[in-house]
Amino acid sequence: MWTAKWWHVLQTQLPAHATVAPVIITTDKTQLTQFSGGKSAYPVYLTIGNVPKSLRRKPSTNASILIAYLSVDKMDRSGMSEAQHRSKVHRVFHESMKHILAPLVEAGKNGVQMANHLGEVRQIHPILSSYVADYPEQCLVACCKSGTCPKCQCSALNLGKSTPLPHRTPHWTLSVIETARKQSKGSAAEFSKQCMEQDVTGGVFEPFWKDLPFTDIHRILTPDVLHQLYQGVLKHIIAWCQSVVGDKRLDRRIQSLPQFQGLRQFKNGISALSQISGAEHKDMAKILIPCLIGTVLVQAIKAVKGLLDFIFLSRPFNIWKKP
Repeated sequence: MWTAKWWHVLQTQLPAHATVAPVIITTDKTQLTQFSGGKSAYPVYLTIGNVPKSLRRKPSTNASILIAYLSVDKMDRSGMSEAQHRSKVHRVFHESMKHILAPLVEAGKNGVQMANHLGEVRQIHPILSSYVADYPEQCLVACCKSGTCPKCQCSALNLGKSTPLPHRTPHWTLSVIETARKQSKGSAAEFSKQCMEQDVTGGVFEPFWKDLPFTDIHRILTPDVLHQLYQGVLKHIIAWCQSVVGDKRLDRRIQSLPQFQGLRQFKNGISALSQISGAEHKDMAKILIPCLIGTVLVQAIKAVKGLLDFIFLSRPFNIWKKP
């Protein structure tokens, strides 16, 4: 992270002899058991960008620490509509995160004195610099309507268009919320309606990141490789190939592939699979191109190859992996 322009730009805004400690927050609601009455947990993890990524992602290094558990208790929904219940859940999340990250407000603005490994005291400014979450949580964190882009002002119906649109900024999001609050005159339904018209979630009055210094919540959200690429782009590629080639014909080609180390054998093909995991999508990506040879035009194969290349190259641990 220390090679990024963001770090150097932020360093110029801090007092002399002060430095930044980039804070990375990760949240992931996890289902612990699948049977009736199953249990779930909502942990919040913290690490810092000073630690190399090759170490941060290894549990054995203890580079990430558990700082909190968010509530997963079911609320009493009596007298509430689905929209009202969803808005209340969103507010609980933001109020909880605001309480958890409250120490970063003062520490980020004025800095704190910390000693390094040599015993030298430095002024450190811990700044929220990255938030790791899957797409549904990104929408929750960034206060954007589900189905829209958490980074730009693109609506759900225009995501496939190449026309660039203005980026979302904290100032823009907060201004939409504040305008809706003033015009709604205390009506929660009207507040939600006006926010949703601007593709902003209609249940949050004060996002947890509102007072965090030097933090642009929309820019610090990391790409969700699993859901956006393997279970997003690749899912559409496979569906397109099945439509063009035919389910049965594509299954026969997949079944006839010879065994090879590192490649998964789909003995019954892929058309009958349901609830496909990310690992299964990764295995499909490795064998898709050979199964298309001779069934579609060369231009179509080049298009599929280009998208698959993009998916493989987008995996950060492949780009910077040490030999």
